[in-house]
Amino acid sequence: MTSPLQDAIDKLLRAQSDEANMIETLWIMFAASVEIPTGGVQWVESRRCFFAGAATVLEAVLRIMEPGDEPTDADLRRMNRLAEELTRFQTDMKAGRA
Repeated sequence: MTSPLQDAIDKLLRAQSDEANMIETLWIMFAASVEIPTGGVQWVESRRCFFAGAATVLEAVLRIMEPGDEPTDADLRRMNRLAEELTRFQTDMKAGRA
């Protein structure tokens, strides 16, 4: 079961991905959650790192996917491993270990 906030975020991300601004929306949400001051060097450099990370992950995912229109079992395993790694990082970050 999801919360009303999670539902609202999902709706916003779907709308933004239709407009080709999903990464920007995610950046703004991230910057607000970690309280990066708007403008200035920290904002600019953090945004660059955020977009570079997103671009790198997308490139890697596109390279590791098997050819064809439908995802294979191997594709799904790779995506699950990626999701697990990111979940571990989030857990470690919240615990002060990252």
